[in-house]
Amino acid sequence: MKKKFAKAPKSLFDKFSSYFPYSTVDLVIRDNGSVLLTKRTILPYKNKWNLPGGVVFKTEKLSDAAKRVAKEELNLIVKLEGFLGVYENPVYSRHDISHVFIATIVRGNIVRDFQSSQVKFFKEIPHDMVPYQKKILRDAKTISRKRRSMQS
Repeated sequence: MKKKFAKAPKSLFDKFSSYFPYSTVDLVIRDNGSVLLTKRTILPYKNKWNLPGGVVFKTEKLSDAAKRVAKEELNLIVKLEGFLGVYENPVYSRHDISHVFIATIVRGNIVRDFQSSQVKFFKEIPHDMVPYQKKILRDAKTISRKRRSMQS
């Protein structure tokens, strides 16, 4: 049975950011050496490429939040391959503490939601990407290279 989480009204959600950071999840969804990014239609970072991600709800496990976000934002069922780390983006408008997972697509056809104008796989990091997420992708690429060299 799918668990339902209470979502705060937008006005309350926005007010919350004036006082507390958001606990979020982001997904590095890989396929054949490329990573899936979405182009945001909403603030913050409107018109920037970013990793699929979202806020963690009260009582929701991080891994469950990551899978939920993939389904809600992209219509994808993903397999979480590993945990990359925790990344922080403390800016004046919104402070995110992001828990980043590496994932692969199990099934589904990509369908974007209202938050994205485009969805695309990239082999290289686009210049117009959310700044702090560039580091996430560089770290994911470095770890991937290290794993491949250890297997050789």
